Amino acid sequence: MRRFIEKAIIILFCLFNTYKVNPDLNLVFYFLVSLIISVALDLIPKKQIRFYLYICFLGFIIYDQLFVYYIPLILYNLYLDLKLYSLLALLLLLLDFSIINLICSVISVYLSMMRKKFEMLLWENKTTRDELKEDAIYLKKYNEQLKKDREKNIQIAILTERNRIARKLHDSIGHMISSSILQVEALKAVADDNIKESLNILQNTLINGMNDIRNNIHNLYNESFDLKSKIEELCDEISNLEIKLTYKLEDNLPYELKFDILSVVKEAITNCVKHSNATQLKITLMSQPKFHSIVIMDNGSKVDNINNLSKKGIGLLSMKEIASKYNGFINYGFDNGFRIHMTLMKG
Repeated sequence: MRRFIEKAIIILFCLFNTYKVNPDLNLVFYFLVSLIISVALDLIPKKQIRFYLYICFLGFIIYDQLFVYYIPLILYNLYLDLKLYSLLALLLLLLDFSIINLICSVISVYLSMMRKKFEMLLWENKTTRDELKEDAIYLKKYNEQLKKDREKNIQIAILTERNRIARKLHDSIGHMISSSILQVEALKAVADDNIKESLNILQNTLINGMNDIRNNIHNLYNESFDLKSKIEELCDEISNLEIKLTYKLEDNLPYELKFDILSVVKEAITNCVKHSNATQLKITLMSQPKFHSIVIMDNGSKVDNINNLSKKGIGLLSMKEIASKYNGFINYGFDNGFRIHMTLMKG
């Protein structure tokens, strides 16, 4: 719209100047030819073709010098293409010099210059806006990741305290009940036959209580965090994806490691759903003598924005941090489906 207004102003100047010099001449032909070339210069994207149009207009000037008065209209586009070199076209004004035509040409160059600056500012503004939008999305994901990490740390602290209490109960109450059982056994050796039956009942009650405490504490350890069950729950939540899970990890993994493995699997499933057209996903978790291996692969035929994922994806960044945390490594890429291979070292 701005270019249309500016060109309308220039062409009015050209018409006025041409009519002032040749009031009796029919100016429609000159006006239409110059207008068609000007519109073509705006519509044609290829610079080489636009150069042919400039040469064509030069030919019209040579053919009829009255076209000199329409140089300001063409000069608007010429400056956008050649910048300061376009000022050489002002020499053509000497073929039929007019001070008004010179002023109109200077105005045309100035408007074209302002247009160029406006487009640069508009492009910079758009680029800055897109970068700010990307950063806002990045920060949002980063905050979500921080919330997940905080929740994970809180859960680890709760489980650690629960196990500390369970261990303390096992050590203190278990020791006292064991001592009581031994004392009852000693009493049975010196007691009369009349009270031995009662002592046997008491001893059996203490033994059953000791076994119940041990079983409950053992269950408390097992229920604190069942990694396999958590991963199976994640897989069951995805209805449009066939997930095959191979779980061969050790049972006595540290709680923090369990949470980190769960985070990796969860992020891989999320990325598969969001960025791939896969219908199947294979998750393999295995413990080796020196390390734990995580291999996750889908059968998708494409993956969206893999470069952006690697540069600004919070999920992949967090996976790299987890791998580095355990002195391991992570590889990912597209090979008959998107594949993630992570190795976490033991110790």
